[in-house]
Amino acid sequence: MVLRVLALKQPPDLLVVDDASTDNTAVVAAKAGATVLHNQPPNRGKGFTLRRGFDYALAEDYDTVVTLDGDGQHPPELIPRFLRAIEEGADLVYGNRLHDVSTMPAARIFSNKTTSRLVSFLAGRQILDSQCGMRAIRAWVLRSAPTAHAGFAAESEQLIRAGRAGATISGVPIPTIYEGDTGSHMNVVKDTLRFMAMWFRYLARLW
Repeated sequence: MVLRVLALKQPPDLLVVDDASTDNTAVVAAKAGATVLHNQPPNRGKGFTLRRGFDYALAEDYDTVVTLDGDGQHPPELIPRFLRAIEEGADLVYGNRLHDVSTMPAARIFSNKTTSRLVSFLAGRQILDSQCGMRAIRAWVLRSAPTAHAGFAAESEQLIRAGRAGATISGVPIPTIYEGDTGSHMNVVKDTLRFMAMWFRYLARLW
């Protein structure tokens, strides 16, 4: 993934947040020229890891951040599309895989569509794929819509808080890449339940 990002015509500044991995991810990333931040064992979770990367970007005064998961599901060559959407006025751009679900596992289709409708309700924006981690986000959104959740629900939380902060949110179609769904660390049942707990907490704040 690191090499694919660096192979872009205009390679971006690349940050890898290593969540206590047990392979040589951090070594390969550093040798390829990426800045690497290390989380101390045990794994801290996706939400914590994203926030650490966001804090770094804000401290370094970047105006836009693009996030990609490390499991190979997000094509780096599509990054220019996300940045183009930012240039056209969006504040947060997410990847939309639900335009073609022919290769997506049935459980993921149900989970993604259900959570996307629930996120849309609280965000006050139509969100077509709330679970996709490939995003472009303006710095002001990161400052105004910080998340608290440590796990996968943090990405849904970000959309809800961004929408309620007044952000313009749009989606960019990207392919669905699962390859047997072996790369993802998401547990559909457990993480959906965690999402629902987060969702009800935010719903309660509205009443």
